[in-house]
Amino acid sequence: MVQIKQDGDGFLYTHFSECLRHHARATPDRLAYRFLADGEDSLTITFAELDTAVRALAALLQARYSPGERVLILLRPGLGYVTAFMGCLYAGLVAVPAYPPGATKTLGRLEGILDDCQPVAALVAGGDVREIAVSLAAVAPQTDILDLDNLDKRHAESWQPVVGQRSDPAFLQYTSGSTGNPKGVIISHGNLIHNSQCISDTFGICADSHIGSWLPPYHDMGLIGGILQALYVGCPATLMTPIAFLQRPLRWLQMISRYRVTVSGGPNFAYELCARKVRAEDLQALDLSCWAVAYNGAEQVRARTLHAFADKFAACGLQAGALFPCYGLAEGTLLVTGNGLARGAVVRSFHADLLEHNRAVPLAVGQPAEGRLRTLVSSGRPTPGLEPFICDPDSERRLSDGQVGEICIVGHSVSAGYWQRPDSTAEAFRPAHVQQTPWPRFFRTGDLGFMLEGELYVSGRVKDLIILNGVNHHPGDIECSVLRAHEGFRPDGAAAFSIDMDDGERLVVVQEVERRAVRGLDVAKVLGEIRAALWQQHRLAQPWLLLVSGGTLPRTSSGKVRRQDCRRLFGAYLQALAAGEAVPLQQRVIAVEQGGQLRVEQGSPQRELAV
Repeated sequence: MVQIKQDGDGFLYTHFSECLRHHARATPDRLAYRFLADGEDSLTITFAELDTAVRALAALLQARYSPGERVLILLRPGLGYVTAFMGCLYAGLVAVPAYPPGATKTLGRLEGILDDCQPVAALVAGGDVREIAVSLAAVAPQTDILDLDNLDKRHAESWQPVVGQRSDPAFLQYTSGSTGNPKGVIISHGNLIHNSQCISDTFGICADSHIGSWLPPYHDMGLIGGILQALYVGCPATLMTPIAFLQRPLRWLQMISRYRVTVSGGPNFAYELCARKVRAEDLQALDLSCWAVAYNGAEQVRARTLHAFADKFAACGLQAGALFPCYGLAEGTLLVTGNGLARGAVVRSFHADLLEHNRAVPLAVGQPAEGRLRTLVSSGRPTPGLEPFICDPDSERRLSDGQVGEICIVGHSVSAGYWQRPDSTAEAFRPAHVQQTPWPRFFRTGDLGFMLEGELYVSGRVKDLIILNGVNHHPGDIECSVLRAHEGFRPDGAAAFSIDMDDGERLVVVQEVERRAVRGLDVAKVLGEIRAALWQQHRLAQPWLLLVSGGTLPRTSSGKVRRQDCRRLFGAYLQALAAGEAVPLQQRVIAVEQGGQLRVEQGSPQRELAV
């Protein structure tokens, strides 16, 4: 296994590009990546072949641009994405992974990134070239369009190695923006190398491992955990597209089984989809005994999902110890805490009443389950060189074990800040006091949680926190309760928030319904079950409930629901509805229950139920 030097802050590599150079020399003919173009047919590339393609692109970029300039990557998932990213690094440029090309609205989301980082070029390929060229000409005429399909491999010999520092930016990771506008997190070569070693150590990844990923390459988990980790340790990786997985979740498990993948994962909803949608008759052909690390992160990890997934696929050889909850974020490069190899998920029950008052008191072993309980999954222990701690969101005072507050992180993987955003950087990356940490600065994540017996538990988001009648409620818990009301609800399609109305603060829950389930949905019954669950589990009465079509909720580039945007969107809708006004959103709404009054919208397949 590649090892970081432990003398001072010296790393084995100074520049992340040295990883690929090393493996291209040491194991030139070894498989680097396999890409399943349609989820099944594969394309492959060795370390030597990849190095040649990367050097050819880097030579072209070096001839045109100066070190430190930004280059936008606008490519669909595939081997070309790896070439483009590493080509930028080989050239001493700053890569900017972006949303894949597609619908006009997707390209429109790039305008903020274009304005923010001012890229000198955009790397494109295939049938997207013309569309992207036309779109960027209107909003970023100074950005060159470079078609990778025209890349001449003979340019590889013209490449000149870059002399850089670990503090040099490697790429800008634009955050999901689930609670705000996306900002470019500056990830240095030192950040990337350190966190890659953290992942390697925590997940037990070595040259004999095999990584599998369907995650988007423009998102930190897919890019660093799914693609770059393989370059760091020199192991093979098999990749597929997000859409191939979403269309047929079974493909992910088939990839793991067929290619003997040892490390793979994704957000909680991916495990939920597999537990729900993979048919019993498909289990016999799966052999998941090779799957050593099934990491689960990027959103709230739910105990119910872990149990359902483990129970369903145990017959396929999946070991319960492979389930690997973890915690990370872009400002920490990626990984911050991990569960531990072969340990399995750590699930504990806490007294809900005390948690709502920021005290985490677990139910003792053998203690009868009395009163309301809240089940949380541990996100594991800190990785070497990173330290999470909990602070009071108002005073920034460091809190002790079992006290709920804002999760903060320090360490070598923590970014220097946001690109060209000094105010946002100063707000989130804070100077530290001796009482907080020996490190000179720390990052406030905006996540709520607590430390207990060396383990990190994440309970929600500071800005998403719902406070009703002086009691704290975490949206994820409310959304989980709603999800259980009907099997036709989308597992990643709920938003709980509060809005301020004339008669006080109101809880609103919006839930997406899968298309197949809409026509047969007993709206009145389902809404009644939701109300009962919210009262029994959270003591929440008279919620405002909305059932909407799948795809209605605003989401980030990585698929997370934007609760703050939901609050603005549906708050305006409910106020307009109360005033008797017509609003465009009505076409996406199936039913609304407001103050005990059920309303089924015009155009909904459920309209006949209301008459």
